[in-house]
Amino acid sequence: MAATGDHNAIALWQTRGMDVLFYLLKKWYFLCLAAVAGGLVGYLLFKRATPIYKADISFVLSTDQKDRNNFAGLASQMGFDGIAPSADNIFSGDNIVELFKSRKLIGSALLSVIDSPTHQSLLNYITQSQYRNLYLQLGPFNQQPNTYSAKQNRLYRKIITEVGKSFFVFKKDKKLVFFIISAQSSDPKIAYHVSKCLLNETARYFIETKTKVAAKSVNLLQHEADSIATVLRTIFSSTAVMNDQTYNLNPSISVQRSGSMFNQAKAMAFSAAYTEVMRNLEISKITLQKETPLYRIIDEPELPLVPVTGNLLKYILPASAFGFLLMAVLLAGKNLSTSSKSLQ
Repeated sequence: MAATGDHNAIALWQTRGMDVLFYLLKKWYFLCLAAVAGGLVGYLLFKRATPIYKADISFVLSTDQKDRNNFAGLASQMGFDGIAPSADNIFSGDNIVELFKSRKLIGSALLSVIDSPTHQSLLNYITQSQYRNLYLQLGPFNQQPNTYSAKQNRLYRKIITEVGKSFFVFKKDKKLVFFIISAQSSDPKIAYHVSKCLLNETARYFIETKTKVAAKSVNLLQHEADSIATVLRTIFSSTAVMNDQTYNLNPSISVQRSGSMFNQAKAMAFSAAYTEVMRNLEISKITLQKETPLYRIIDEPELPLVPVTGNLLKYILPASAFGFLLMAVLLAGKNLSTSSKSLQ
């Protein structure tokens, strides 16, 4: 008996389903009108949508490792070979892309000055443009984030998060060294300056990090060369004074020349050291030049930016489908309700 009841229930639902389907086919004009109305709504939404501006910059940022044999030997001679760079390149592959997304660099880019006459930073411009009331309440941001008030700090962190979501960095081809940074915003100036400031700040940090060890070597050797040169000048001056004091001395009395002879020996020793340091300094400068990455902008945006045109079909088709389905559900519900009442 239970099986017969289940069979009857299934047959009843199938019959109702066919009735609803035929009913919807009879009301096809309502479904079409609903689809057309949905399409019109989608078209209006397309026209009222806020225009989006995109700023793309293509650039070259070489991450190739250079020959460090000379530098490794130099570091060993100077006694700090432990700080010589290893063969691993922390900026290889997709690491450079992640570097762009770091909150530290985004925050530094926001502090970049975008208007020299007024010294306006990108952070203040974004705050004025998108958080006008808060800007009037909190006042302009200075260049020292550690001095911000609690409210300023919260807004600063919020803007960093939003900017981090507004751009992306990618390669056209993994085999190439060409990168593209693309920033989007409803304000064309924000998109433009975000892309440029982020690229400049990241490139600066990247180059400083890559050349830190080589630059330290140059500074140490330059300091050593300057120190030895100062000592040599002192020795030469002292020797000249002694020679003047012992001028036309009796050749049989040589003890008074001992100071001058000792200074000459010191000058020879320091001269040899100075020559070696200068040789290593030139090698270190060449190494620093090799360590400096190649950074060149290929193409960059120009103001005024052209708004990105959205796809009209992406607005019309979903809206039409929604209108069609909504009308179908309403008609089906009406048919089922009528059928239930007639059965009762």
